Amino acid sequence: MNTIRVSASRSLRLTLVAVGSLCALQSAMAGPFLTDKPFDLTSNVNGVYSSTTDTIQGGTTSATLGFSTVTDLFNQGQNTMTANAAQNAVIRFGYRGTPVVLSSNGGSADITLLIPGLNVNRLFNAQTTRDGNINDVREFLKSSGGDILNQLQKLLVKTSPVDPIAGNPNSMQSRMVSEDFDRNFTQFASNIQSAPATGASSETTNNLIGLGLGYGSYTQAGLSSSVVTLPLSYTTRPDLDPRRQLTLYAPITVTDAGGAKSYGINFGLSYRIPINDEWALTPAAGYGVTGSVDLGSGAAMLAASLTSQYTLQMDGYDLSIGNMAGVYQSSKINVGGYSFDPQINNTVLRNGVMASFPTSIQGKKMAFEVSYVNTLFSGTALYSNQYNEIGVTLGTNKGANTARSYLRGGLSYMVGENDIRGFKANVGYWF
Repeated sequence: MNTIRVSASRSLRLTLVAVGSLCALQSAMAGPFLTDKPFDLTSNVNGVYSSTTDTIQGGTTSATLGFSTVTDLFNQGQNTMTANAAQNAVIRFGYRGTPVVLSSNGGSADITLLIPGLNVNRLFNAQTTRDGNINDVREFLKSSGGDILNQLQKLLVKTSPVDPIAGNPNSMQSRMVSEDFDRNFTQFASNIQSAPATGASSETTNNLIGLGLGYGSYTQAGLSSSVVTLPLSYTTRPDLDPRRQLTLYAPITVTDAGGAKSYGINFGLSYRIPINDEWALTPAAGYGVTGSVDLGSGAAMLAASLTSQYTLQMDGYDLSIGNMAGVYQSSKINVGGYSFDPQINNTVLRNGVMASFPTSIQGKKMAFEVSYVNTLFSGTALYSNQYNEIGVTLGTNKGANTARSYLRGGLSYMVGENDIRGFKANVGYWF
């Protein structure tokens, strides 16, 4: 009768981390979330797993445990497999409700990997030890199984409400879309007509450093998630025409989904081109990366967008119309010797209107803004393909050339497809 040595347990944990982190599983067959955490584990002794019903039949089944991180999940799996090394053991790992199953027979070196969502049922028995077969599983996932990993990642953005790459408000793609539009529309959507169309400005115009803080909280399919954003930017404004603005930006984000942390940063630039006193166009390009040790996930994304902003001076207020079209596409990234690209490619339309009302607080001229924004994704299927947002903002003058500095803070409420709801709050200072 074989026993699992410490080295085999370590190999098992590495294998399972590879499955959980790089597969980022969620499939059309996915079962429900079994706990209020993104991960869960159910183990069984002397039972048999049924992919038809996603249950373990017979034997003795343990209680289902929930975990916030993939490391804690698979540490528990390692301990469970080691403790039952002399018996038939089945471990069902739930990655956001999706089953990944490893099983072994007591006294046997065979290891079976089962991924029901992709009809993967593979026996690894070429080696004479469990160590060797577990290493073969790992190599399968790393090399010949590369296409499987990419298929699973692509499937996850369609079916997971808390995927860090795309498909929900806290994902990298959605944040890049929102930031591109906000940066090139709402931040400069009024008072552009105050700048001269031609000729030099009467005074030297300073460049602007942008700092801020944003917070978003959402519920998706019963799971809660939140994001904290630190938007950083630097804008140059030439004296000849301050409306022509080149902006470099690098917002940093920290996301929490059921206790699992993700981190991201988006580098990019935009150039604001005034067409006339009321209309401006802003092309932008960016590159974002996100990663999570807790979720065991990582991705990169390229972005290109064009934003149109048209402002009308009405009787007592400004009415601004914003339209953005963008392309957001994942790119190849290497993590821990694994190379993958889920080939996510979306065309995004984000359109909005905003009314800006002049007001005064303690003698200081300010503006109160009310906005409505709709976002529509097409291309790669996503968990949520549409969002609607209503927002309010209060701030000082943000004219494209007249403001030496300005401050603004806002709050918005979002409703999205598949019962996504939440809010975000932000404050920014440009000086």
